[in-house]
Amino acid sequence: MIESRRRLVTWAAVLGWAGVLTALLLWPITRSGYLLGHDMVFTPRQPLDLASIGVSSASPRAVPVDALVALAERVVDGAVVGRLALIVAVLAAGIGAAVLLRSSSLAARLATCGVAIWNPFVVERLALGQWALIWAYAALPWVVLAVARGRGRAGWLARAVTVAAASITPTGGLIAAGTAISVAVGLRRPRREVGAVAGMACVLQLPWLVPALVSTAAATSDPAAATAFSARAEHAGGTLLSLVDGGGIWDADVVPGSRSGPLPWLWLAVLVASAIYGARPLVERLGPRLVLTLTVLAGAGLVLAVLPSVPGGDAAVRTAIAHVPGAGLLRDAQKWVLPLVLLESLLVGAALGRVRDQVREVPWRVVLVVAALAVPVIVLPDAAATLRPTLDPVRYPGDWAAVATRMSGADAAVLPWGSYRTFTWAPDRSVLDPAPRLLPVATVVDDRLAVSGTLLRGEDPRAAAVGRAFLGGPDLAARLAPLGIRWVVVEYGTPGAVPDLAGLRQVYRGNDVSLYEVPGPVAAIRPFAARTALAVVGDGLAGLTLVGLGGWALVGALRRRHDAARDLSEA
Repeated sequence: MIESRRRLVTWAAVLGWAGVLTALLLWPITRSGYLLGHDMVFTPRQPLDLASIGVSSASPRAVPVDALVALAERVVDGAVVGRLALIVAVLAAGIGAAVLLRSSSLAARLATCGVAIWNPFVVERLALGQWALIWAYAALPWVVLAVARGRGRAGWLARAVTVAAASITPTGGLIAAGTAISVAVGLRRPRREVGAVAGMACVLQLPWLVPALVSTAAATSDPAAATAFSARAEHAGGTLLSLVDGGGIWDADVVPGSRSGPLPWLWLAVLVASAIYGARPLVERLGPRLVLTLTVLAGAGLVLAVLPSVPGGDAAVRTAIAHVPGAGLLRDAQKWVLPLVLLESLLVGAALGRVRDQVREVPWRVVLVVAALAVPVIVLPDAAATLRPTLDPVRYPGDWAAVATRMSGADAAVLPWGSYRTFTWAPDRSVLDPAPRLLPVATVVDDRLAVSGTLLRGEDPRAAAVGRAFLGGPDLAARLAPLGIRWVVVEYGTPGAVPDLAGLRQVYRGNDVSLYEVPGPVAAIRPFAARTALAVVGDGLAGLTLVGLGGWALVGALRRRHDAARDLSEA
């Protein structure tokens, strides 16, 4: 009884510490409104259409996360969905890292939890609005735990659920699948089990893999993306050390100001000391094979992250992106340090646990633990302030709802022609155009990206054709109709030119959004039935895998309960 109570108090402390850090980091979301910042777009009710499952002319980069968000918003409003998406991910990251060290002291688990939540990687990715990648990061310790220690039917269900949680984005799916297979191999599981883990992980990638394979978008990306999205130095230590301490993101606008001063050097010193002093206790807690596997994964991720920034590496990545289908995932190199950040959080906790055990005086132990818990916040004091512009909720102007109620049938295009906006009603940030997630019809937007003065070509052939139509001079309606564009939505309060819309019929005029209709017949653009069928089959197989394993685990649990009741009755 005493041991159970002690265990309950311990995990309550871990959960409480994770909750405190999460609240401090995400405090702006307590205001009313919808989350809209950089790549993060939540709307009242995102449409569940073919584009959300990857069946469109655009590259399926937001698959299956768009479909999952659309399904969730069928149940609750998008304002709630957005907040849950952030809170659950950040909490799960800290608690999952602590669970991996569950055989360590409470101080070690608290330190690991704090570092897993409050670090440059999490802050910069959230500031960029890439909450789906944080889900992959949060799921990673649970993937490791499920594969390493999961047993029986419940263990297989845990493996599937954790890999699926990470796979809501292609990058997260690749990292989670690679981690699951690597842990199974590294721990020398039987070949049948390794094959089953690999097969399950691959099936759970089908929701994004199948649309990518059958997509009509360009199979390769602009090779200039390798340089535009390469990691960058955030302090005097250069690109490599910036990546080692969890930073190095390509967008300087989302980097905390404290990263350019002396504090990153303090953080690097903590990480080096933790690697030296925490390696042995971490091996004792997790076992040498698992620690070796995590180290190899962290090293491989670091190599991928730094590759475009070293001599010869940039050319190799550019060649791969230009000629190898799917190699566009290599761009945005800093994201690959995700496994390294997890390993570092574990090392910090293990090192603190070792130091604490060697300090005998209770007052000094308390001072040591408090200082260790405060270190992540001390070395990154402006984390919450950096996230404020991205996480500060907005209210969509009423013109959007007025426009949406007037649209039906054929597709829409949005002006000004560009992928990102800087609205006056969403100040202090650039945002991904929310139109495709606000309008009830399929919406074509410019998929080119402007990064540091470089305009990267898009991959959507239909978007390129619509863009040329807007630049073609008079007779705009005659050029849009064959492309299947019935509606033209014009957004105000954001930079960009709007071409002459003579020949289009104005349906609605608002202060923030206006709507125009292309008169006359418009071509019906429908994807091939085979593409839709294949995408649905991929989604179905992944869903059946989760449901099947869930049912299998439930049957096993009910059978064990029945057998226990029978044995008790006989006794």
